[in-house]
Parts: sequence; structure tokens; C-alpha cells
Amino acid sequence: MSNPAPYALPDPPPPFDCARCGRHVEGEKADDAQWCASCRQRLIDQAARLAWIPAVVVLVLYLWLIWWSGLLESPMMAFWLVLGAVLAFVAFKVGRRVFFDVLRGRATGDRG
Repeated sequence: MSNPAPYALPDPPPPFDCARCGRHVEGEKADDAQWCASCRQRLIDQAARLAWIPAVVVLVLYLWLIWWSGLLESPMMAFWLVLGAVLAFVAFKVGRRVFFDVLRGRATGDRG
């Protein structure tokens, strides 16, 4: 019986200069736009902060719709409130992705 070949460690990613901050980075992989992890994380954090706007707008409009239609007295009120929370969560996720793409496009100059 022969010994299986030992697994080799993957080669470290090549060093690169961040396209956003210009810092020379070693030991981490650049993303698709050649940004370092620090710049990408700052962009994700900014997009997440802005994503609260559509989430709150959707939730407020949904709560107004429930109040206006009289569903607050419904025996299924818990269902309607959970549905509103799910809609706000989806609005947050979609908003975060849209804001991420818009902010990334503005920073890199991509308009398409």
C-alpha cells in the first residue's frame, strides 16, 4: 500500500496596490476591483448604514397600510407584523446591494 501524497499549501496571493487607497498590500487577495479588504469593508459598512433608509421607509409604509386597512384588529395581526418585518429585511438586503454597487461605481468611475 502506498502513502498518499501530502497536501500542499496553496501559494500566497501576489502583492498588489489597492486601487482605492493606493496602499501596497501583501498576504491578502484583491477583490474584483483591486481593492484591499480594509477599503472593501469600509464600503460595505457605508452601504449597510444607507440601507436602513429603504428598510425604514418600507416598514413605515407597511405599518401605515395595516393601520389604514384596519388589520390591527385582525386575529392574524402577528402574521401581518411578521410579514412587515420580512419585507423590511428584504428592503434592507436589496438596498445594501444597490448602495454597494452605486458607491463602488462612483469610487471606481464605472458607469455601466
